[in-house]
Amino acid sequence: MENWASEQAEEAVFRLAAIVDSSEDAIISKTLEGVIVSWNTGAERLFGYKKSEAIGKNITMLLPSDRLNEEAQIIEKLKLGERVEHFETVRQRQDGTLINLSLTISPVKDKTGKVIGASKIARDISTRIQSEEAVFRLAAIVDSSEDAIISKTLEGVIVSWNTGAERLFGYKKSEAIGKNITMLLPSDRLNEEAQIIEKLKLGERVEHFETVRQRQDGTLINLSLTISPVKDKTGKVIGASKIARDISTRIQAENALRESEAMLRQKATDLENILLELKRTQIQLIQNEKMSSLGLLVAGVAHEINNPVNFIYANIQPANEYIQQLLTLLQLYQKHCPIVPEIQEKTQEIDIDFLVEDLLKLLESMEFGADRIQKIVRSLRNFSRMDEPEMKQVNIHEGIDSTLMLLQYRLKAKNDLKIQVVKNYANLPLVECNASQLNQVFMNIICNAMDSLEERDQKRTFEEIKQQPSQITICTQMLNSDEVQIQIIDNGEGMPEFVQERLFEPFFTTKPVGKGTGLGLSISYQIVTEKHNGSLRCYSIPDQKTEFVIQLPIRQNFLSNVL
Repeated sequence: MENWASEQAEEAVFRLAAIVDSSEDAIISKTLEGVIVSWNTGAERLFGYKKSEAIGKNITMLLPSDRLNEEAQIIEKLKLGERVEHFETVRQRQDGTLINLSLTISPVKDKTGKVIGASKIARDISTRIQSEEAVFRLAAIVDSSEDAIISKTLEGVIVSWNTGAERLFGYKKSEAIGKNITMLLPSDRLNEEAQIIEKLKLGERVEHFETVRQRQDGTLINLSLTISPVKDKTGKVIGASKIARDISTRIQAENALRESEAMLRQKATDLENILLELKRTQIQLIQNEKMSSLGLLVAGVAHEINNPVNFIYANIQPANEYIQQLLTLLQLYQKHCPIVPEIQEKTQEIDIDFLVEDLLKLLESMEFGADRIQKIVRSLRNFSRMDEPEMKQVNIHEGIDSTLMLLQYRLKAKNDLKIQVVKNYANLPLVECNASQLNQVFMNIICNAMDSLEERDQKRTFEEIKQQPSQITICTQMLNSDEVQIQIIDNGEGMPEFVQERLFEPFFTTKPVGKGTGLGLSISYQIVTEKHNGSLRCYSIPDQKTEFVIQLPIRQNFLSNVL
């Protein structure tokens, strides 16, 4: 009989041990000194320590440094025979990560009733805490939403009403909850609610339904509604959630944007027609071999084009400001109003980012085009030589220096390293010339040199520019008793031979569209060779330098000049 009782007791112990070891929870026993004496499989999974690694160690190995005092408090309660139940705290795994736990700790007593240790059941509550936090976050999001978020029963009785709904409809939460949703419907829209309820009962979702609702003060508002069925655990539809967004501002902005686009398209068409007309004029100019006839034709074209171009150019800036204001309004709306599915769908449909980007590019393109036409018109006027001041004796160096002074703002580069100008002037006599036209030659050549140097410096580092500064050298000298020479040299990238061959052709340019007219060097060549009976040549070595050489007679032969 005693053997049978002993066997039963052993079997009960084995069953209990099996239950403990198979538990999903961590079950640990320890002495009052905190030494671990048992460690089940659940503890291995939860904390990462194997049984052999844990038994004999102190329980404090599981406590983060800021929670060590908890163990002493727990031991004190255990010594009094008290049980610690559902104590939520944080413990540390073997890999150092922290885990949220719920602890139940019971005193372990000997045969005499003396507390000799404790048993601890630890349950991972991370998922529960995360779920609770998610619920709180969701509730906060709903309440802080700019949109009205409302839930109702299938009978239309309002059961929740967020702050956004208060702002949108004017009813306080206490005034809305318990009332029927039909209080928001204008009399001519009451049938919509029944139609919506029928769809919800079938489990269908109503998306981006644009309609009109009524505020507490009786005013009407354009809304976009998204209504979803609310189901219970069995899947039965028991109500609905509704998100209502005010789309009045969006509709106004879209209408204004469409009107602006139409206006800009018309302006772009007008500008394109002007550019086409100018292109036809350019072709005529190139084909005209006689400079006198060319001058008269260019003067007429410049005069006729100038006024309409100025009108278009003057209107581009106001149009740009209007569009910027509309885009700012649209951006504020996007920033402060969360995107709902309807807006997302519509945004993707019209590709709003591309539309905004392309619209700004369109404005920029129009401005560049108009600016380019204005520059071309000014160059054409100079090219036509309508005003021809008399020849007189001038100091060539004064003309060069005045040109450099006008260009002083360009000599300082963005990286704070100046384009160096080296002047090697000889003692020259006064030269008989048209000073304003000759200054234009200096201006064109020096500007081209600066453009080349700036383009090269954009590809170089600060240290590279510092070691080899960009430099323009201007040298003057007497060639003989009747002729002077001006050299303008830059240490830029130079130019290939095929570019040198076409350098003085009208309208030839290597610059991007909108950056040059292609007339500067052509006009310079005409001024030097035809107006002053001199010569203008260019020598360039790729990756080393470009040199322009101007040779002028000191006295002009007026008879040949008139002819």
